[in-house]
Amino acid sequence: MKHILLLSLALFIFPGCSKSPQPTEPQLGLDISGKHVVYLPNQQFSLELDLNADAGYQWDYDISDTTVLRIDSTRYRSKSGEIVVGGLTVETFYFRTLTIGYCTVSLMERRGWERDTPPIHAIQFWVVVV
Repeated sequence: MKHILLLSLALFIFPGCSKSPQPTEPQLGLDISGKHVVYLPNQQFSLELDLNADAGYQWDYDISDTTVLRIDSTRYRSKSGEIVVGGLTVETFYFRTLTIGYCTVSLMERRGWERDTPPIHAIQFWVVVV
């Protein structure tokens, strides 16, 4: 029953929010914020976000249900392709869906020592696994 409800939710409430799952690894960007994406179990996708690493910032993340989705790894690269002091870094998060379900992914760019300061960037999106 749970599977039918999730499939119905994905097909009827979120039409047009995401293309059908692709066999290749889909890549998301900052524009995913506020949207829903639909994937199959055991599918990989990635998310690329700019990061002000040289200024001490990092992306903190929270996944509401880690039985549905996990982060396999993260990678960093210079945005310009060259190592530049003070330049932007791109952090890529590699996700993998696990089981049928629904979860929220929240990310905040902040300095670890400034917990009472609002993040300079925050995004949230929803993942439906059918």
